[in-house]
Amino acid sequence: MIPLAAFALAGCLAVSAGADRILAGDLAAAFPVFAAASPDAEIALAPAPGVARVFSAPELQRLAARLRLPAPPDREICVERPVAPPDPAKLLAAMRQQLPAARIEILDYSRHPQPEGEIEFPLRGLETGAGGALGSGAGGAFWYGCVHYGANRRFTIWARVKALVAVTRVVASEDLRSGRPVLAGQAAAQTREEAPVDGPFAASLDQVVGRWPRVSIRAGSAIRLDQLEAPREILQGETVKVEVQSGGVRIEFEAQAQGAGALGETIPVLNTVSKKRFLARVEGKGRVSVDGSAGKGIP
Repeated sequence: MIPLAAFALAGCLAVSAGADRILAGDLAAAFPVFAAASPDAEIALAPAPGVARVFSAPELQRLAARLRLPAPPDREICVERPVAPPDPAKLLAAMRQQLPAARIEILDYSRHPQPEGEIEFPLRGLETGAGGALGSGAGGAFWYGCVHYGANRRFTIWARVKALVAVTRVVASEDLRSGRPVLAGQAAAQTREEAPVDGPFAASLDQVVGRWPRVSIRAGSAIRLDQLEAPREILQGETVKVEVQSGGVRIEFEAQAQGAGALGETIPVLNTVSKKRFLARVEGKGRVSVDGSAGKGIP
């Protein structure tokens, strides 16, 4: 247990940063009679930051009677959790724990007095700033954090910052349309400073060239891996070779792909002779397969 110390400015006792409750041993600092009780006897919840908990003389007398103490106090006392203005240096140090390689500039921060405790600025608290670019616009980005105090309490704080890190991104050199593979000249790897953004961004051309955009990508945009899909081995309308395995029988014939697909995907296929449509697994460039033993005869 950490004893309460005199809080001179407000004339109150000061509860420590780690305390969640006021104990009998704490009040003994102002009223020695409480030293006769068990020091761990709980008196009340510790107050919120900057809020005074006032114990009136009648309340202290009831407490003394409950704890069977002699000579109950005849005056009131207050207990307060001390607060102080934020220290920008400490805010910056907490931010650098999350982004050690970043250039961080604090443009503004919450001025509310805060309790003593561990300061945290989690990356999930970093939001888009003015101009839409995270942390790179003139207005910066808001970064929300907290001060951990007590056993498991948080005091919300914020800062407006500019944060830039050096990253390697693969950037679209021209508009990329969905449904077409990315060619070597359509993207380039660049090392640049930008705001820290979560996401699976491509860092090398090998991760991009030959793959197909799921959506259109504007020129100058950093390409995310989740915007791409595996190369399509078969395009819609192509003639494909179908291999059917049924027990020990193996049959091959040509058909028309009714959809596009990558290796391992299932696409619809049309038997141009029987006019039957069926599903087949893409096995490679221009090749699909059907497991005839599963089913329903030869398409």
